[in-house]
Amino acid sequence: MSQKIVAFTGISGVGKTTFLKALAKRMTFQHLTGGSLIAAARQEDADQRDSIRHADLDENQRLLIEGFFVACDPQIELVIMDGHVVIDSGNNLTELPSTVFRALGTSLMVHLEAYPDWIAANRSRDTSRSRPIYAIETLARHQSASRRHAASIASDLGIGFHIVRHSDLDQFATMLSG
Repeated sequence: MSQKIVAFTGISGVGKTTFLKALAKRMTFQHLTGGSLIAAARQEDADQRDSIRHADLDENQRLLIEGFFVACDPQIELVIMDGHVVIDSGNNLTELPSTVFRALGTSLMVHLEAYPDWIAANRSRDTSRSRPIYAIETLARHQSASRRHAASIASDLGIGFHIVRHSDLDQFATMLSG
C-alpha cells in the first residue's frame, strides 16, 4: 500500500476543519491538524493552540514533524494534514519551509480559499478561537500570500497543487478517490 499524504492548507478561519469534516462523510481518511499535534507535543490543551503561533517556530516545526509520525496511522491509505503554510504571529506572516512538508512525505498540496468577507465573518462567529481581528483587505493579502507559498512548496517538492473552495467538495472527493 502506498500512503498518500495531503497537506490541506489555508489561512485561519477559511474553514479547513469544517471542509474536512464534510469530506469525511464521503470518504475515509485520517485527519490530522498541525495545531493539535504541536499542542499535544507541548502538553497543552488543544483549545490553547491559537497561542502556538507566538512560540518558537523552529521548535513548533520539530514538534509537528515528530507528532505527525506518532499520530499517523501507517495502515491508512489517505492522510490529510490540516494546517498552514504561513504563520500569522500578529506582527507578520512567516513562511514555513518546504522541508517541513518534505519531512511529512507530502504528496499533494491543496489550498482552501473563500471570499475574505466570508472568512472575516467565520472568524468572528467562532468564539472558541482567539484570532486577531483583521480588515477584509488584510485577510485577502494573507490568503494570497498563503496561496503563493503553498504553490511554491508544491513546486519545490515536485508535487501537485490544487486550489479548492467549499463548493468543490464533491469534485475534491472524486479527485482523491481516483
